[in-house]
Amino acid sequence: MPTQSEHKRLIGRFSNLPSPPAILIELIDSCNNSDVSFKHLAETIEKDAGVSSKVITAANSPFYRQWQEISDIQRLLVVLGIRSVRTIAINSAVQQFFNQLSKQAGQALDEIWFQSLICAQTAKALADLTTYRSPDEAYLAGLLHRLGQLALLQASPDEYGAILEQDLTGESLVKAEIEKFDFSSPQIGSHMIESWDLQSFLADAVLYQHEPADNILDCSHLVKLVNLASHLSDSSDKLENEVLARADTLFGLNQTIVEELIQDARDKAANAARSLGITLPRQKTEKQAQDHQQALAERIKQAALFGGGLEAIPETPDVIATMQQIQRDLDLLFGIQQVCYLILNQDGKTLSPISPTAHNNALLEEITISVESDRSLAATAFNQKSSRYSQGDENLPLVSVVDRQLARFLNNEALLYLPLSTHQSRIGLIAIGINQNQWEELDGQQQLLTLFAGEAAEMLQRQQNMLSHQQQMIEDERATFHLEARKVVHEANNPLGIINNYLHILGMKLGEDHEATEELNIIKEEIARVGKIILRIRDIPDELEQQTKSVDINQLIQDLYKLFQSSLFPMHNISTELDLDSNLPHLDTQRGHIKQILTNLIKNAVEAMPEGGKLGIETRANAYINGKEHIEIQITDDGPGIDKEIMDQLFTPVTTTKDNSHSGLGLTIVKNLIDELSGSINCTSNSGVGSRFQIYLPRIG
Repeated sequence: MPTQSEHKRLIGRFSNLPSPPAILIELIDSCNNSDVSFKHLAETIEKDAGVSSKVITAANSPFYRQWQEISDIQRLLVVLGIRSVRTIAINSAVQQFFNQLSKQAGQALDEIWFQSLICAQTAKALADLTTYRSPDEAYLAGLLHRLGQLALLQASPDEYGAILEQDLTGESLVKAEIEKFDFSSPQIGSHMIESWDLQSFLADAVLYQHEPADNILDCSHLVKLVNLASHLSDSSDKLENEVLARADTLFGLNQTIVEELIQDARDKAANAARSLGITLPRQKTEKQAQDHQQALAERIKQAALFGGGLEAIPETPDVIATMQQIQRDLDLLFGIQQVCYLILNQDGKTLSPISPTAHNNALLEEITISVESDRSLAATAFNQKSSRYSQGDENLPLVSVVDRQLARFLNNEALLYLPLSTHQSRIGLIAIGINQNQWEELDGQQQLLTLFAGEAAEMLQRQQNMLSHQQQMIEDERATFHLEARKVVHEANNPLGIINNYLHILGMKLGEDHEATEELNIIKEEIARVGKIILRIRDIPDELEQQTKSVDINQLIQDLYKLFQSSLFPMHNISTELDLDSNLPHLDTQRGHIKQILTNLIKNAVEAMPEGGKLGIETRANAYINGKEHIEIQITDDGPGIDKEIMDQLFTPVTTTKDNSHSGLGLTIVKNLIDELSGSINCTSNSGVGSRFQIYLPRIG
């Protein structure tokens, strides 16, 4: 017989427990109802062991509070939230639909479900009758008493279905299970419940449900309740003497009380089935089973159309919160908990690890993974846009030290890399720490994992776009503020200087001995103080204001090109052409100003081509403006062009061709920055042909 550690390794095989289709249909429909209450959801979930186990597992995951009291499903639902419950229901439906049980196993599932419901009602009634402290916990224990049977039916539907078809019960069924699988369903169910780390004897109650009554007389009340309820629910319409003797031994109950109690439990279970539109197992026709399966398929289709997994993107950008949501959904959908992200840096050459839930992110910050060659499994997965498992025979030669470091960080022996990529760009990877048992489970869900990763990438891409747009607006506003501040300083100093001169003239006319001389001196001092205050505005730190130094314009353009080539250009289907004059001299100018000018013009050109197009960047070493040498930077696009009435006021802050911009502020900033550099800008545009911006900067040296 397997050891306890061997049993625990089997738990990974039993994560996707089947549920009656009608239960899942009811649950999905309830979650889609905006007026649904947690009480109603709890009543639906409490009718099925499979969904109940998923809810308890999710509520005890690292993302949610560990509950000491597990008897109240409704409290757990408050922790999880309706969206997470809907995710559990849809995931169960998808997995069940794509891993359809055989007809034989499907009939066995109905029988297990109905008997579990009878046992739950019986355990609760016994708890009330014997004054057990928590009848709800007794109900849940009764509902889960056949959890191991669900697991075996999911793992081996034909083999276990054949055993169940023999109508074996109690010790006879346990013996047949051990002969076939080397372990029994109570053992598996107990170990599954133990993995939830609950403060309860629930696992023992499931494990010892078939023990002789004399062996459990000194055990906890819950163990005795489930033991008796299990035997009562297994009984036929007429109770056997052995079961009646067990009731007397454990709780001193006579035949009349026991018969009334079990009949009431069967009636309630039948009513629950009818409320869900479920035909009792031995009354169900093949057509009714097909109808339920078709209805379940329809709910899956609706979930796909309206998004059954990932939560909608928040209105305000928060990449870390989005990563946390993706990680929670990975846990709910696939039981994946050990996760970190490898995000492509702006240089387009390296990946940096991020864990939105880990406390030791400082260690991750020391890791940078190059993607310029396939010298790690992470780089290979990223470059080839394909999932990679570090223990796969074809992947083992690619596993590097950094891959092993990430596996240790995620407390696992192996890694599964999922690429995060959209139609427009590559964002990075999800790195998942898994063991061999988890891989055996996930290997059969590669298609679902790939679909999930694609949705996650879209979410992260939208978040990054929002952040980029927000940052650009902040930079534009900051630049505008500093430009306006300089204008204020310049314009305010002129009248202050004039006032100061007239005060000096007035003092000379009045003479040094005039009684107003002291007041005039005070006014002069205050005006000088105002001048100093205004000058402080000019000295506000400005990220764009840098010391004049030698700038390689061509290199700056190439750096920006690489940045946009991994994000902005592919996202908008933009092809590019660079024509950089190798004779272009370095300029003694302000790099920050040049970078801001080019960034604004490139983004404007991309936005002018919403359906995609061609963008060109060209430099020329020798251009003459008013007889003086300049260098030229030219940016062209083949967009729709700019209307004539807009061209007339192109560099004013009140005109824009963009629907959701900030009043054409970008071109105003460009013009002001070029003026500060003593340069000039010119634009030519024809409707339907495109636009061309030409920047001329003085050539020095």
